[in-house]
Amino acid sequence: MNEWAIAATVLAFALIPCLLVCLLAPAPHGLVALEIAGVLSTTVLMLLAEAFHRQPFIDLAVVLAPLALIGSLTFARLMERQL
Repeated sequence: MNEWAIAATVLAFALIPCLLVCLLAPAPHGLVALEIAGVLSTTVLMLLAEAFHRQPFIDLAVVLAPLALIGSLTFARLMERQL
């Protein structure tokens, strides 16, 4: 296990608090946790690509980054209607 995989593991465990905030906190806090989870998951995929020398993980991270942003903006728009 090299340092890239160790860093990916640490950041993957950082997703657990984001999940808890998304499930238990009010909607505005959940939106922030969703944004942070998108950044963390993209970073984890990039670190795994470097650790395992696999190009498809980088491609997946490049696709995930804008999709996470679009999902968060959509969630914010739906949340705006409830207020």
